Amino acid sequence: MNSSPLLAARALSAGYGDFQALFSVDFDVFAGEVVALIGANGAGKSTMLKSFVGLVPIRAGTVTFDGRDISKMPAHALASQGLALVPEGRRLFRGMTVEDNLRVAADRARRLPAGVPAWTLERLYDLFPILGERRGQAVEKLSGGQQQMVAIGRALITQPKLLLCDEISLGLAPRVIGEIYAMLPVIQQSGTAILLVEQDVTLASRSSNRICCLLEGRIVLSGRSSEISREAIAKAYFGVGHEVG
Repeated sequence: MNSSPLLAARALSAGYGDFQALFSVDFDVFAGEVVALIGANGAGKSTMLKSFVGLVPIRAGTVTFDGRDISKMPAHALASQGLALVPEGRRLFRGMTVEDNLRVAADRARRLPAGVPAWTLERLYDLFPILGERRGQAVEKLSGGQQQMVAIGRALITQPKLLLCDEISLGLAPRVIGEIYAMLPVIQQSGTAILLVEQDVTLASRSSNRICCLLEGRIVLSGRSSEISREAIAKAYFGVGHEVG
């Protein structure tokens, strides 16, 4: 692992209107790793992801990505920098086909160095074969799991260095969740780091290199997923024993 993080938040505070959701958060994601961000509803997980991609204003502190301060960079400019969000609820373009939803993201893709393999439509269809079969179908006619695959594919077509995934298992059947999560190591092995917001603690631990727990807008636990006990996670998650971590 490189000594310098790919994404770094320092003393990050953010919120909506009069509501402050994050309080002086320090947080890192390194190149090539998978980090799971857990916490109860309202802990600030989605706000944190949105603050990284310019969808929630940063009130204090900084966010750097690939060595560049992106704290005040507009959301539309961040995809070309290599930062892509798979939003909660997928937010696909209804009335458009699978392939059109994938193609629309290509305009904001990061330019890759020579020799670096790109995420192409063909490569995405290899990753999610059902999308290749349904490429001409309107996205609203797909199942929830298939729509989630389109949302992930749309983010990958921008050629991200870091893929932010906000509750990609929400509302899906266990079998479908398993199919989607089975693709994450493939994405990671391609060189893309992944930051997961996930409610299922077991799934988060199993699918990540590191795990961080947010409680009321503050990081209360952080460490390697394989080394943090379920007891420590439970204490941090529910706000018992903030000294854990």
